[in-house]
Amino acid sequence: MKKLIPLFIGGVLFAQSAQDIMYKVHNRPTWKSMKSKLELILVPKKGRERIYKMESYSKKNEKDETRMLIKFIYPSDIKGTKFLLIEHENADDDMWIYLPALRKAKRISAGGKSGAFMGSDFSNYDIGGGEYEDWNYKLLREDTLDGNPVWVIECMAKSKKIIKKTGYSKVTKWVRKDNYVVILSEHYDKSGKLKKRIKIDRVEKIDDIWFETEMTAENLETGHKSKFVFSDIKTNVKIPEKYFKSSYLER
Repeated sequence: MKKLIPLFIGGVLFAQSAQDIMYKVHNRPTWKSMKSKLELILVPKKGRERIYKMESYSKKNEKDETRMLIKFIYPSDIKGTKFLLIEHENADDDMWIYLPALRKAKRISAGGKSGAFMGSDFSNYDIGGGEYEDWNYKLLREDTLDGNPVWVIECMAKSKKIIKKTGYSKVTKWVRKDNYVVILSEHYDKSGKLKKRIKIDRVEKIDDIWFETEMTAENLETGHKSKFVFSDIKTNVKIPEKYFKSSYLER
């Protein structure tokens, strides 16, 4: 009987479909509102690093759709830049960027979501967190990564429209079994070539919510890397509604 127990446990874990697992990834316990500080560090293969400092404000509405405002506060040549994301459950998300030099907020088209976020190796789509409905899922195997038991799941874009929007034909994700956090993802371009790897360097539990507080994206063709570091995270705080209106960006 003792030999049957691990087989039984393994069978129960494996019984979850890829769709079930990824649904739980996208619907983990979360916050109603959140603010934080963050740094974006650009690391070229050769040359000097560039550091951006930002403030981030996020809030969910009654439909559990996320709205996020990012304000750039450093360096001086980019201070005042703002990025706004409005998530829609049954439609394409809305994204705007405000550049002080232009003194005007510019809407980012659905096709523009595959573009780089502020010259980094993260795309605008990556920043938005992605959408569950964009992909078909397949469980490839169970594995261990950095000492954590994981599921390895293949995510295939459902259509050419999704490939155009995201810039990815396929994404392979390593999902921790204990908390449903994706700790590694490999991103394939429109032609099916491995393009980018995003590694979650630190995961922290804050107010009973799991946060990816450090992550690194690497362009596998150029060797360029970009690192996000989150700090001073506060959840369920009051955030003005005006922050999530495109008209606020130009103030």
